[in-house]
Amino acid sequence: MTEFSGDQMLRDLQTRARALPREIAPPDDAWNAIKAEIEKPARPSASVSLPRAQRFWQRPAFLAAAALLLVSASSLVTIAFINGRARQPASMGAAESTRSESGPSTFAEFASVENDYISSVNQLSAVLESERTTLSPETVAKLKKSLGVIDAAILEARRALAADPANKAIIEMLNASYNQKLDLLKRTTDMGRT
Repeated sequence: MTEFSGDQMLRDLQTRARALPREIAPPDDAWNAIKAEIEKPARPSASVSLPRAQRFWQRPAFLAAAALLLVSASSLVTIAFINGRARQPASMGAAESTRSESGPSTFAEFASVENDYISSVNQLSAVLESERTTLSPETVAKLKKSLGVIDAAILEARRALAADPANKAIIEMLNASYNQKLDLLKRTTDMGRT
């Protein structure tokens, strides 16, 4: 074929296309069937259901209820623990009595309690590390960030306490920081187990 014959074929095609009708009306019975289908009342489809991956326990309402239950249960356990500690006899050792609701009031008392805190933190950290795969990456990232903030507060309070060992306010802040760290680690390990 030459270029000329290609041009000729194109012109011929254009001429035939211009000769075609601009509109073609559908047959009457086709339009009536389409109209009837459009006007049909909607009916629920049996095939519409929750995705297979979303089980009942993954629904937001269930998760909110579980979170509320977890918070309530941990609060009740904490209250029971605190009440049990308050009822212990006075003959318990100095380390036990310093962990009462008020916490240690002197540097010497805190030094003896701090080893228990560190031991508990290490145990919970080991448990958490072994269960890390059960937590979402977002939870792990938030945990690391929160622990970093608490560790910075502990370090700052320890430096201040080294400069002023008799300052009860600093001892209380350091004690509270350790309690926050323990609480965060306990709650996170509990979350990993559920």
